[in-house]
Amino acid sequence: MLEWYRSSRRNAVLTGAVAFVIMVLGLTLIRGGELAWMQFWFVWAILVLASLGVYASSRATECAVGAEWLKVGKTWVRLYELTSIKARVRSNAIHIDLKDGAGREVKVSTSALQEDRDIWDLVYNGILHSVVAGHATTNGMVHSALQVPRPAPAQ
Repeated sequence: MLEWYRSSRRNAVLTGAVAFVIMVLGLTLIRGGELAWMQFWFVWAILVLASLGVYASSRATECAVGAEWLKVGKTWVRLYELTSIKARVRSNAIHIDLKDGAGREVKVSTSALQEDRDIWDLVYNGILHSVVAGHATTNGMVHSALQVPRPAPAQ
């Protein structure tokens, strides 16, 4: 099985536009409602560049997944050979850092993976197998946010 996902251009443009509006409103509020700052061209240039950065970062996610592997950008890992799984909050989303037995590492937002249900199912099954059967090291957020069960203690 092979699944592929690339962030939509429409959502990236919308995200960049919303970021621009929020920055304009925030700057206006910081200046006490004064609009005098709008006459300076370099402020507009900074706002446009920041908005383009937001656009580029939300457009950048491209991932593919097979039955046993996940590829994000140019990096990939074997999902059933994960040795380390860490989850953390970055900006407004949960990101996971996956490392396999060969030392390959992928860092990706769970929201990007969950855009396509089939991709998320394959990745989650690999994470689940690596934790329960492979004894991958994890942090608490993997278990709480992703609802991955903790492995049974060794007897």
